[in-house]
Amino acid sequence: MRKLEKILVPIDFSQESASALGRGLALARETGAELIALHVIEPRRLREYFGSYLESQEASPLTRTNEPIISIDALLRAKSRALTNFIENTAQDINGMKITKRVTLGSRLKEIAATTQEENIDLVVLKLRKRFPLGDLANFRILRFMRALPCPVLLDPPIAGDKVAAKTPHLLLQPTPEENIA
Repeated sequence: MRKLEKILVPIDFSQESASALGRGLALARETGAELIALHVIEPRRLREYFGSYLESQEASPLTRTNEPIISIDALLRAKSRALTNFIENTAQDINGMKITKRVTLGSRLKEIAATTQEENIDLVVLKLRKRFPLGDLANFRILRFMRALPCPVLLDPPIAGDKVAAKTPHLLLQPTPEENIA
């Protein structure tokens, strides 16, 4: 088994990502690895930030909105601050640990894959979300994608309600050579 030098934890500010961050930090502390916290803003979610402004512009060129206009740079800086605060509020003792924070725009799964290759990630730590009554179908897509990553994935089962499945086994997905992303 190779030595862990870089651990990637995707962050979406949920309870599940807080749990994955805790596990990733514990592993990084034990192995001396660098932890990379990645937050991805998906383009389809940009409408939440810019929607009212865009709608007012589509309706009439003279229509003004009372909401402030947010630039992409300002949004990235705000999400970067939110990521820093999330890590500080979730982690207990991060002094002396090397933590890199990345905020980017794009598809969540594609950005995770790109980051694993760019940063030479040794392990991805992830916890699935129980989002919908048929959440297992959405998670199946994520699981299939994670098997194609060039590094192992430490995967915790989803949190059911407010209870954490603490004693359930973890699944470590090890990629096979033919499944690696080209």
